[in-house]
Amino acid sequence: MSKFEELRDPALRLAVVETLSKARKLDLGKIPKATSQDRVNTKTLQALVSLAVPDQALAKIAELWWEGGGHKVQHQVWPLWHGEDDTFYVHSLAGIEGLAGLKKLTLATDADLQPLLQLPALRWARLLLAGGQAKSAVLGELRARKVEVIVEGMDAVPKSARPLTLPRG
Repeated sequence: MSKFEELRDPALRLAVVETLSKARKLDLGKIPKATSQDRVNTKTLQALVSLAVPDQALAKIAELWWEGGGHKVQHQVWPLWHGEDDTFYVHSLAGIEGLAGLKKLTLATDADLQPLLQLPALRWARLLLAGGQAKSAVLGELRARKVEVIVEGMDAVPKSARPLTLPRG
């Protein structure tokens, strides 16, 4: 299993795809166009989260930014997404240790923050927390490691009627 496949959250995979695409390390030219404008397009989502991402490309990502809207891949998956719910929040950080070179992280999440402790290069994190993790001991552990941590609280209860899930198959 590749490090990319170990990322259990589809939104986290999309964040990686967005980052590598912007850096011209990943070509999204063959991703199928959305057939519906007003909902998640499962074929497009499947194609994006199933891309072959080399482990070494994952390990070289130094900065990951995934909060709110404005990301090209979000609008490939859901062209008319309004950005007012948590459809694209990261709900699990499982597998994030594959981003071993990650130094800077901006993330909207309601996930358990424990996996962040597996990022040896992390030096700065801006976390938009949506699930009560602001009291997590992980934040103190990160700060003790000299990681500059900025925490912004969000809604305690996620607002998505249906978060993204990895397609089966």
